[in-house]
Amino acid sequence: MASSVPQSALIVDDEAHVRQYVRLVLIGLGVKTVHEAGSVAEAREAWNEHLPDCLVLDINMPGESGLDFLKELREVDQDVPVVMLSGNAQLASVRQAAELGADGFIRKDSPRAVITEELRKIFASDDEG
Repeated sequence: MASSVPQSALIVDDEAHVRQYVRLVLIGLGVKTVHEAGSVAEAREAWNEHLPDCLVLDINMPGESGLDFLKELREVDQDVPVVMLSGNAQLASVRQAAELGADGFIRKDSPRAVITEELRKIFASDDEG
């Protein structure tokens, strides 16, 4: 059976503790290399430098939002799995993320087991597609 876990990931969130938390979940799933960015500008640099196998992207950040970066990213890469994060899951944001090509959506306040299972499902569905 082929592994559905990406080898590398990029976490984009303006809160360091959220990045650390998601990093632990990704490593627990078997992701080998996890890069971090605290803003969309940093995310662009990290994306171009590392070309990660998946992204975990916060929707609401100071300056440009994660939705801005998702839209930009989908213009150059339709295939990389992108999971959106949000502390306040407003239906409009979730809908917009889906329309822009997000592969999944996770609330930041979800228990670790829920985040782990959601990521596992997203990685598995990406493997099937």
